[in-house]
Amino acid sequence: MTAKLFYDDPYAKEFDAEILSQSEHKGKYHIILDSTLFYPSGGGQPCDLGTLGGVELVDVHESGGEIVHVTASPLESGHVHGVLDWGRRFELMQQHLGEHLFAGSIWNLHHIHTDRLRIEGDNVSIDTDIPADMDAILEAESAANEAVWADIPVEVVYPDMAEIREHARKLPPDNATPPVRIVKVEGVDYVPCCGLHVSSTGQVGIVKVISCENHKGGSRIYLRCGRAAYRWIASVHHEVRKAEAELVCGYDGINDKIAALKSQIHALKSQNEATISRLLRPLADSLMRDAEISGTHKIVRHIMNQSTQDEAKHLFRLITEGDKSAVAVLACVNDEGVFLMIGTDRGSKDVDVRPAFRKAIEILGGKGGGTPFSAQGWGKNSQAVNEAVDAAVNVLKN
Repeated sequence: MTAKLFYDDPYAKEFDAEILSQSEHKGKYHIILDSTLFYPSGGGQPCDLGTLGGVELVDVHESGGEIVHVTASPLESGHVHGVLDWGRRFELMQQHLGEHLFAGSIWNLHHIHTDRLRIEGDNVSIDTDIPADMDAILEAESAANEAVWADIPVEVVYPDMAEIREHARKLPPDNATPPVRIVKVEGVDYVPCCGLHVSSTGQVGIVKVISCENHKGGSRIYLRCGRAAYRWIASVHHEVRKAEAELVCGYDGINDKIAALKSQIHALKSQNEATISRLLRPLADSLMRDAEISGTHKIVRHIMNQSTQDEAKHLFRLITEGDKSAVAVLACVNDEGVFLMIGTDRGSKDVDVRPAFRKAIEILGGKGGGTPFSAQGWGKNSQAVNEAVDAAVNVLKN
């Protein structure tokens, strides 16, 4: 089996090895060495990358107990020199240990169990067995960063099973056989783990919670650690500075400025709706007077040219809320196509507008849907708008 040099020295960047086998699989070359520094993907930690004999690696994984190095082109058999992508390796070790510090902290503080580590790009995510509220999460984040600043050594130990059962925050799989690799951070975490980590907590730099969401009866927590956290904080800081410039305030005044703008927007929307109502009221009244009587209903048809969807919806409300017997067939034609809306008052139980809508939207070459009392959608064939409205009216009359 391939000797795992990455366990002997996680900080080594280059190595020499002998090629034991090389085979082609679907245009890629699978290479097995007698020893390697390249960590294979597993346990939520992505694989290392770099070069073998100057050829870029595209993947490293375990298969049948062997570590398989995958390249896009073949290597010359025999001796090979490997060079690790050290920046990637170091960030993965930062992220993995940062997750340990957070997971150990939330367990120590609240006995919340975490599982299913995933490192994807700059993001680290873990799942909890029970819901974790934000107070508990932020308390764990603070404790994890206190551990970072304490610069505690990270130990890898192989204790007996009795000690593991006594101290570990989670036990190894039932099929695990000694020796079991334990990653130990004194006072913070003690857990079975086959991954790679920086050698002291200080090298993590910072642990930052990004977000949390409900997930399968527990929570999914997203973190960034080390350089990835720094990049995120720098990006957020840049956006905050832009917001300060736009709002003409310091960062501590942004929330007040946003609240004031939201209030102004709300007031302007109310004024706009009142203005639209005032302008459309005469049209709604005129359309109601000219409505076609069909049984107990008044069918109101109208095509609005170069109008907005909001204006069509407003006219719809003025018609249907003003008279519970009214059925509105409205089409709004603009540069985006045709917005079609057919409906009646919500309280009307003796009409279903969906058959009429389906007929009209098919003619318009569009899509949409709705309920028995209201349906809407968009079509592209504006040339057929009159035909579509006529068809809808005919269906409603019949």
